[in-house]
Formats: sequence, C-alpha cells, structure tokens
Amino acid sequence: MALIDILISVNGEQLAAQIRDGSIKPGTVDSPTNLGSYSSSDVFISMVTQDNYISNEQGQSELTVKANSGDTVRWTMTTFDENTDNTAFLYADKFNPATGITSLSYFNMHTSLYLPSSSDPKSGNIELYHNNTYVAQGTVIEPGQTIQYTLSFKLVDNSTGDVIGYFTWDPFIKVAA
Repeated sequence: MALIDILISVNGEQLAAQIRDGSIKPGTVDSPTNLGSYSSSDVFISMVTQDNYISNEQGQSELTVKANSGDTVRWTMTTFDENTDNTAFLYADKFNPATGITSLSYFNMHTSLYLPSSSDPKSGNIELYHNNTYVAQGTVIEPGQTIQYTLSFKLVDNSTGDVIGYFTWDPFIKVAA
C-alpha cells in the first residue's frame, strides 16, 4: 500500500488579478468557479507527484495518477509564491464513481524541519522550524477503473484574511486491475 503525495501549485496572483478585473467570477463555497480543463486550467493549476505514479506529463492541471486498491492519495496545495501573498487550500471534492475512493479527510499536518538559521546555507547554523500544511487524503478502494474527480479550493488574501474566491477543476486517478 503506497502513499501517493500530489503537490498542487496555484497561480494565486493571476486568479486574484482576474477576479479584480472581472474576467472571472469569484464563485461561492457551494458553487465554485470552474477553471476548465487541460489548457484552460493549466494557466492556474500545476500538479506533480512521484514519477512511478504518473500516467501522463507532470506540471499540468490534468495529472493522471496510477494507483492500486489500498493506496492512499494525499493532496497538498500551495501557491507559486508559497502562500506569501495568498493562501490556497482544498475544501471539497467529488469522485466519479463515488465508491472508487474513501471520503477525503481534511486536516492540518504539523511537520518539523531543519533549515539554515541565516542567509548563509553553506556554513550557517541549522535550526528546527515548525510548519503546518493543510492536506486532503483518501484511500483508493475499487481496482480496475478510472476515477474522475473534482477538487475545490479557497483562495484567501493574506494581507486582509478576505476570501478572494472559490475554484474547482477535474483531474483523474487510474486504478490498476
């Protein structure tokens, strides 16, 4: 049983700009703005995972992941500026077929990591830091199918705490027979 980590990067700066200029709608929590698919959503979303779980090219919004029944898939989202100006996080999902994966659990994952304590990473001291990452996680149940799913996320302005918008798009999981 494998843990398949998928890192999702969002172009929060562009989404915020297009909300401000009115070229896309901010959506609502129950009706997020659909970012489209393939080249339409590639402008806003980039996904990567470990090479041995890939069915197509990485770095696009339509990442197709190969999984086996019993594998756990964990999605982590950030913005291209690493949540400096805006924070993006997943809040909803829909799977087709719905029985292909367990209901997702959403939680803050607390991690500890060692990083340089100064601007000199070569000879500076290493210091312990703590980080929280918000993740969504589920376990693949049914073998031999392709699961199409949508993930929805919220984009928040870090200077005010205001919600910029709610968005969704739809990648795939191919489950081995």
